Amino acid sequence: MKILILFLFWICWFLNFSSRAVISPLLPVIEDELAISHALAGSLFFFTASGFTLANLFSGFLSYRIGYKKSIMLCFVVMTVGLFVMRYAATYAGIASVCLFIGVGGGIYLPNAIPLLTEIFSREHWGKVIAFHDSGASFSILAVPLLAALGLPIFHWRTLFLIMAGASVILLGAVIGFVPETGHRTQEKIRFLDIMGRREFWIMILIWLAATSSNMGIYGIIPLFLVKEKGMPLETANTIFGLSRIGGFFAAVLGGFVADRFGVKKVLYVLILVTGVSTIAMAASRAFPFLLSMLVIQATFGTAFFPIGFLAISKLTPPNERGAFTGAVVAIAVGVGSGLTPSLLGAVADLWNFQVGILGLGILATLSILLVRELGDI
Repeated sequence: MKILILFLFWICWFLNFSSRAVISPLLPVIEDELAISHALAGSLFFFTASGFTLANLFSGFLSYRIGYKKSIMLCFVVMTVGLFVMRYAATYAGIASVCLFIGVGGGIYLPNAIPLLTEIFSREHWGKVIAFHDSGASFSILAVPLLAALGLPIFHWRTLFLIMAGASVILLGAVIGFVPETGHRTQEKIRFLDIMGRREFWIMILIWLAATSSNMGIYGIIPLFLVKEKGMPLETANTIFGLSRIGGFFAAVLGGFVADRFGVKKVLYVLILVTGVSTIAMAASRAFPFLLSMLVIQATFGTAFFPIGFLAISKLTPPNERGAFTGAVVAIAVGVGSGLTPSLLGAVADLWNFQVGILGLGILATLSILLVRELGDI
């Protein structure tokens, strides 16, 4: 039964992540349809990430009031409404507003799912469980561009959101029927000021900021980069984009087993270093084969960071703080990394090109390795 519940959580995280990740492969179409600049197109990620950030900040406290299960149910109710309304959004303001709403729905999920999983499964299995769960996001990163490449020649891009709205309704029913509630109400009440006073909290925020900016921030503009600067057709760009993410799916799952064996800290060192160096190389690449190789390496190691990052948070926190701690770290990292970074990269591209911005993010990611040694024994 636990395995079935874990698989259900995997599907939930896959759809949750896809509802936001789908903007990226659709961005060139949206930009042309609305006749907007790179910076304005990239700002759609800001609205999605802003909603996601706000929900993450408060969802830990929401779960204390209504429980993990009801919070996850609320997540899918909000997501369903947002995905359905996107089908009818016809202006930039309308699309941006819906992106904000979808972000709010999506942001409720993780600060409730991670603590719930760590209560259902024993501590010695956390690495494998969290890694498998987070591979839902990794699979979304590789699947969504490929589905967009297959679907766009057949139907309008807004139809993708209608399909996801239907899937969200089905998952809501599955959560109601199969996800257990836990004894969260017996835990000591959390004080966010106590969490903010912990040194590890700020270290994790900085590490997550660098990782999210160099991974999901770049993810948001890769199709635009390939189409507008490299001159590829949209279908080709999305196909290459999706295929380059395949390694990330397997690395995310494998990373949990490796972390359980060798320790979280050692794995973080390797993931952050390779991600930073490959990002720098991607910015410096001129030949297409080398660029493609760096896309694959960067996506593989960059994506594998997130389940290990969640594992690190879980090991650094007691049960009563885990939801709020996770929510706050993810909120700030996603708000800046996934929200502001694509907008900033778009603005840099309007002035110079995308490669300048990507280079800066690669340097930032590489330097963040210095923070890992400050985490102590995890």
